[in-house]
Amino acid sequence: METTRRVDITPLKPVLRAYTLAYLSVTGPRLLDFLRTLRKQKLSAQEKLGLLYSILNTSTQVNRFPTAAAVIVGGATILPRVARTLLQWLFSSTTKTNSSHLSGRINARLHFLCSFLSAWVAFGLLNRDEAWVRKRAKSRTTATVDASNLELPNQHHLPPPSYHPHYAGKTIDFTLFAFCRALDVAAITTWTRTRSKSWHPEHKTPALANLIRKTADPWIFAASAAIIMWSWFYSPHRLPRAYNRWISNVADIDGRLIQALRLARQGDFVYGQDTGQAPLLTGLCHELGLPEEYGDPAKTVPIPCELYHCGTGKSCEVHAMSRFWRSWKFAMELYVPLQVLTRLRSPSTKSPLEGIRSAARSSSFLAAFVAMFYYGVCLARKRLGPRLFSNKTVSPQMWDSGLCVLAGCLACGWSILLEKPSRRQEIAFFVAPRAIATILPRVYDKRYVRREQAVFATSVAVVLTTLKTGNDRNVRGVLGRVLGGILKE
Repeated sequence: METTRRVDITPLKPVLRAYTLAYLSVTGPRLLDFLRTLRKQKLSAQEKLGLLYSILNTSTQVNRFPTAAAVIVGGATILPRVARTLLQWLFSSTTKTNSSHLSGRINARLHFLCSFLSAWVAFGLLNRDEAWVRKRAKSRTTATVDASNLELPNQHHLPPPSYHPHYAGKTIDFTLFAFCRALDVAAITTWTRTRSKSWHPEHKTPALANLIRKTADPWIFAASAAIIMWSWFYSPHRLPRAYNRWISNVADIDGRLIQALRLARQGDFVYGQDTGQAPLLTGLCHELGLPEEYGDPAKTVPIPCELYHCGTGKSCEVHAMSRFWRSWKFAMELYVPLQVLTRLRSPSTKSPLEGIRSAARSSSFLAAFVAMFYYGVCLARKRLGPRLFSNKTVSPQMWDSGLCVLAGCLACGWSILLEKPSRRQEIAFFVAPRAIATILPRVYDKRYVRREQAVFATSVAVVLTTLKTGNDRNVRGVLGRVLGGILKE
């Protein structure tokens, strides 16, 4: 009687979990946008089906994130098994002994190497569409040059009008996310492994060590938030469009005020001079029922904070409280539905009251972020700044040319202290890659792509090796729990 062998798919489970989770994370937001489109636009049934098919099918392409995630996880789970088997066979055949297991150090190095190779391949897949574009562009360019040479053989070898430089940077956000997580893992691992050393801060200065542990994430968030908000004010093109739009919605400020501050930094909105920029704010003064000379930099030095308050009165404190209340309501509209979805997915995790309390706390964090930014600006330009420095040392022009905005940028990030310590790390490492991306170029010459690929592969390998070698506590927060569940065999 023949027995049928069952195929063991256990090694493939992490790969399937990674692909499914990545597919849902990419397709879910697009499906929500699809539902919004259906409500706003009148489309035929064929157009609806075509749009839905495009959304569901696009993420299944080889050069998309789900396939890259599956390749990375497969390289971190399946490839080390194959490598271990080959090494054990090699050791057994060489030493004539049965080596049933490898040392922990060799296992760790195998995991790192396999994870590095899989991440290297996944990076190439994510950028594969650009390779296809370059091949097609190259073939078209070659054909154009050949044809023109036949007609005008004496012309110089200039690129045709359709020539475009080859740029990279499509995966820069993904790379920076992995890089920041790897830095976090490396810092925690170093801190843990050196804890037994006599020079460790926990032995010499325990109070300082405890302070570092508690304030590291708030410092990271505050610094990242300052960089992002400064970029939003003066270099919005350095932020992703969706992220820029979201900050603008939360800030809820009249665009003419932002433009005035930008012009002041450029030297086109100058106090005491008629530079032709008065109409920019006089219209806003008229809408708010304020004297029009309030918006004229040639007549009013400096522009009063009452104009920046946009109708909430003269008091900077009342304006800050008003900003807090409006932002809190805006945030509650976001967080309450998320808490409802979380409870529907896991009914036994939280009580309804606990969910509302959590939403209110997160909303208070976001509201305080907005209020502290605006109040920091007012403190610098009116309340505190002129009292600390005379107008001869720091003039009103200098405050409104960037110093007041800098004060708001430095103040707003400390609202993170209102969040739970367990949430601070996730929020900090959500904004840190975006802050670094505003400093680095979002696109660069294609010849430097190997540098990004090496950083990406190394960072991913550090995180996955830490998880697979039993040091999963060093991968903190939601990322550690999600990756731990995916890699579990």
